[in-house]
Amino acid sequence: MSLSRAALPMLRLRASALAASAVAPRQIRLSTTDVTPGKPMGHNAQHFKLERYFAAAMVPLLPASYFIHGTAMDFVLSTAVALHIHWGIVAVVNDYGRPIVIGEKAAKLAVPFAYVLSILLFAGLLHFNTNDVGLTRAFELVFSL
Repeated sequence: MSLSRAALPMLRLRASALAASAVAPRQIRLSTTDVTPGKPMGHNAQHFKLERYFAAAMVPLLPASYFIHGTAMDFVLSTAVALHIHWGIVAVVNDYGRPIVIGEKAAKLAVPFAYVLSILLFAGLLHFNTNDVGLTRAFELVFSL
């Protein structure tokens, strides 16, 4: 008989003794008064919800822009893309542009830089729409290659 088989009954005895002496986990009871239904959402929750609705509304907008051309569709698409990218850039800056991560001076400049970048993006898209073929026509030209 090997040493491991001889030690097995002793190990079982220790395991059962440990299991018997272990403290049973407490049950946590949550009352229904912890969350008040109909409680008004905070600003961040409303903004998050608006971003999700906006992103869902962009799903049919992109294919529609392939079939519908014109200045109105170019403006709507430019606005939607610029706003969506702006929200993403600001979210990244707020998450990773903290003073402990990038320094005090850079953290103070990060959010204004994100706004400047978003304004330049929107201005560039509007310039492309007015002085060139426009976004919708550009999409059609790219997909016709």
